Amino acid sequence: MKNIFNYKFIAIVFSLGLLSSCNNEDTSFTKGVKPIVTTTQTSLTIAEGASAPVTLTLDKPYKEKCQLKIEIVGGTGSNDDFDTDGVQTTTDDGWGLLGYKLEIPAYATSFTFNINAILDLLPEGTETLKLKLSSDGNSNALVDASSEFINVTITPTVSTDFVANFDWSGSFKDAHGTAMTGTYKGADDKQHEYCGFDFDLEIYDGSFNLVDASYSSCPEEITLDGATTPDGDYIIVPSFWTRTVASTAVPKSGEIIYPAVLTMSKPGAFVHTVDMTGMFKYSVGGAVQNNPDAYVPVAVVTKTGTSYVLTDFNTAEVLAQGRMQSFINAIKSKKSRK
Repeated sequence: MKNIFNYKFIAIVFSLGLLSSCNNEDTSFTKGVKPIVTTTQTSLTIAEGASAPVTLTLDKPYKEKCQLKIEIVGGTGSNDDFDTDGVQTTTDDGWGLLGYKLEIPAYATSFTFNINAILDLLPEGTETLKLKLSSDGNSNALVDASSEFINVTITPTVSTDFVANFDWSGSFKDAHGTAMTGTYKGADDKQHEYCGFDFDLEIYDGSFNLVDASYSSCPEEITLDGATTPDGDYIIVPSFWTRTVASTAVPKSGEIIYPAVLTMSKPGAFVHTVDMTGMFKYSVGGAVQNNPDAYVPVAVVTKTGTSYVLTDFNTAEVLAQGRMQSFINAIKSKKSRK
């Protein structure tokens, strides 16, 4: 009996030791307290085209990166009026509505990012944005209630420059609000971007001399600097250079009517848009395919100081009869290509 009692006593002590060991192990893996993020910049005024820094402070360093999100939740403006240094969220990344991902590096106690007020081509009044800063992604940090919202006032800017933008991308916004590039079905049954085709934008002076050109972007854009560009008439000329693409990207239907749009503006003062959809087709091709209508002079902008008057190239009251053929002949003889 005595031996049985001793065995039971030893077993009980051993069991208690195991429980004590488990409890100590659990205690050693207790999750640490998350850092708290604060900022003193909760109210900003930014002119269109300018930026303002926002500095975030963590009350303690953390061993991993901390992910946050900033998004618009109110105000008179929209997502088109600002962006940040962060990465824009997408439909399928699990970050919810459209916003920007911010990542604070591991062990950092301070992090600065910029809020950028986008200079619109459209003339607009003062706009407001209510931006929300929140924990997201890995949720390693929490945002203090006093720093949850950042109120931004965007004041209008009137540029002294003239901007011409030629866009055939067919871009649009999906249900999430993300800007998407337009596509068509190729011979390989895959989607290909309209931007794969080579369109150009050029500006000539009144004597048909090439003043500036944009040959390698989509959309193409040219800015006439208000301070350095001489006064005079300038002809705005979008064009279709070539339909040549990889064999897999040839349109399966055999035809594309390009969604081309020309926008001309003195940002903040006026904007004029010309829908050129239907003027350029895959089947006809561009200048390389000897399309006689590959170049389309659309407008003349007359610069006087930092003032601009925009007129239609084909308006008889502004330009003499036969100007179009003179222009085509001139650029054929003077144009230097890419």
